[in-house]
Parts: sequence; C-alpha cells; structure tokens
Amino acid sequence: MTGFPKKLALSGGLVLLCTAYALAQTELATGPFTGAQAEAGRKVYKTRCAACHQANLAGQGDVLPLAGSQFMAGWSNRTTRDLYTLIRSSMPQNAAGSLDEQSYADVTAFILHENGAKAGPMTFLQAPPLRISLIANGIAPGDL
Repeated sequence: MTGFPKKLALSGGLVLLCTAYALAQTELATGPFTGAQAEAGRKVYKTRCAACHQANLAGQGDVLPLAGSQFMAGWSNRTTRDLYTLIRSSMPQNAAGSLDEQSYADVTAFILHENGAKAGPMTFLQAPPLRISLIANGIAPGDL
C-alpha cells in the first residue's frame, strides 16, 4: 500500500483510535453513582451534615469544606472509596457510623456531584473505586 490509499488507511485508523480514546475518557468521567443517589444524598446532607459543613458545603472554622478547590486539593488523588470510608467512620460528628450504609453512599454521591462529578448508570456501592480527580473538578454543576 503506497501513496494516497496508505494515507487514507492511516487517517482512518487514527480517527478510530481517537474515537475510542474519547469514549474511554467519557466513561472515566462518569461518576460512580446515579442521579437518584445524588438527590437522596442531598437530603441526607441537609439533615445530617449541613449544620456543620454549611448548606453550600463550604465548611466553617475547623470544619473542612466538602466542595471546591480546597476539597479537591486534599482529595483529588484519593479514591471515591477513601471518601466513603472516611465519612462512614467519622461522621456525623459525635455519632460516627450512625447512618445506614446506603445513606453514607448517597451522601458521598452528593459530595462528588457537588464537585462536578456526573451521575452514571452504576450505584455507588456497586461501582469500583475511582480516583476523584478523574471524575470531579471542584466546580458544582448546579443541577439535580
């Protein structure tokens, strides 16, 4: 194969490779939670977390923020499972472990969503751990 047919074949191969890469990136960008979980997590957050972490997840005083650049600075290289485990083992303050497993998964989904992660087809407890920087950017999407 020489000349134009070779260039055409190489171009077609490059297009297929780029398409496969884009699809893989789209899949990676999907969060390990459903939209329904993020919405359920919003409700848990309002009743169990917002008093300390604020309604906007900004934190105050010694209470760390759960969204934005400060959150991402501390969590971008950690996994979604790390976040879930920390929340489950230490929150709510003075009542760690007092929520059921699904509520902890839902509030983790909400926090990830509020940091820009997009809902996907898999529930949090079924999904594999993902590095947070692969799915979130610290910018709230403003939907749900």
